[in-house]
Amino acid sequence: MKRQRDCPEGQHGPVYNLAGNSLAKFRKQTREGLRALSPDNRRAYGAAVEAAILEAQRREAMRALPAEQRPNCASRSWANSPGEVGEAVRRQQRAALAAYAGQVRRARTPEQWASMYEEAMIECGKARPGQASMRR
Repeated sequence: MKRQRDCPEGQHGPVYNLAGNSLAKFRKQTREGLRALSPDNRRAYGAAVEAAILEAQRREAMRALPAEQRPNCASRSWANSPGEVGEAVRRQQRAALAAYAGQVRRARTPEQWASMYEEAMIECGKARPGQASMRR
């Protein structure tokens, strides 16, 4: 006996009811078949289909799975023994410290990088004050 969710004869995989602007554009172009598309457009169409399928699966999973509750405590973890809580806080602090250096670097302007480079070259003796720099 065939179940309702089984694939139709000759079809491999589930049927997805997908809609979206990017898919509609490609479906208009593929009425004569995929050979009507250039190789780049075929890849873009495949990527659009994949993105739409992943989004549909994500929505389905979000509907089926209960939402994860976040713990309402200072450590923001489910740890409940003193050693586990301390380790959770240490992990969070290490992650925050590791991320801080990248935040500082991203906030620097090109002019700040150039002046830091000049200062470093003067310190190590490879350049003299007032010497031509990398500034444009």
